Amino acid sequence: MAQIKKREVRDAILVSAFDLFCRKGYTATTMAEVARQAEVNIGTLYVYFDSKLAILYALYRPWQEEQLRNLAESVRKMRSPAMRLRRLFTGLWADIPAADHSFANTLMEALPASPADAGKQDNLLEDVEVFLTELLKEILPEHRHCLLRGGLLSHLIWMAFDGYTINSRLRDLRDISATADLFSDLLMGVEPQDAAS
Repeated sequence: MAQIKKREVRDAILVSAFDLFCRKGYTATTMAEVARQAEVNIGTLYVYFDSKLAILYALYRPWQEEQLRNLAESVRKMRSPAMRLRRLFTGLWADIPAADHSFANTLMEALPASPADAGKQDNLLEDVEVFLTELLKEILPEHRHCLLRGGLLSHLIWMAFDGYTINSRLRDLRDISATADLFSDLLMGVEPQDAAS
């Protein structure tokens, strides 16, 4: 007879895993630790999630969506397009990578360790790139929308996110504000002599 899944058990597993991933990282966290901290046996854990990666995906998408929603809200509060771009880039490259003890790094840690034939279990990258493209359409002047064709700019920005996420975990905190200023000026079409003034 199939075991009936209970919402509170699933939630306990996710809370346990989130805490362990934040404190220890993905690789150092074991399924047995997740089960123990959630106060379920290991067999019950596997009824709900068939792998540690499945747990991470169940946690990561809602966490990331909340981070991006909050960032979009703060971006929209800025007055000028240049300020909005700077806020977007500092949020993407500094704030989100550092949030919840660098939780974003767990995905960077997990994917290279997953089986090569596992493929992507989620269309998270595509969803984030669509989100970024739409937000950039709101920010950039219409004559700069040509930069958004094909989604390549959003892809580049998100690939930078991955690198900044790893750097955040390693405590390599370069001047992200200066990088955000430079990238904002490039996207706005500000000439270098204008930027210096």
